[in-house]
Amino acid sequence: MANEYVKAYKRYRTPVLAVLATVMLVCSAVWSFDVPWRDIAQYFLLCVLGVTFIALLAAALVFVMKKIQG
Repeated sequence: MANEYVKAYKRYRTPVLAVLATVMLVCSAVWSFDVPWRDIAQYFLLCVLGVTFIALLAAALVFVMKKIQG
């Protein structure tokens, strides 16, 4: 049982720490430099839309390549 816990801990440790570090960085920007939350939210939305656009382009490219190859 302890082995499964250690395995799960190691698996999720890096992503969880990355998200926590990002949240701390954003909060630091808001509190230290008085960046409005609205600007942070708009930037986040822009990033999500950009990643979505790139993912859709990649999916379209895969679809086209599979059609070409048969």
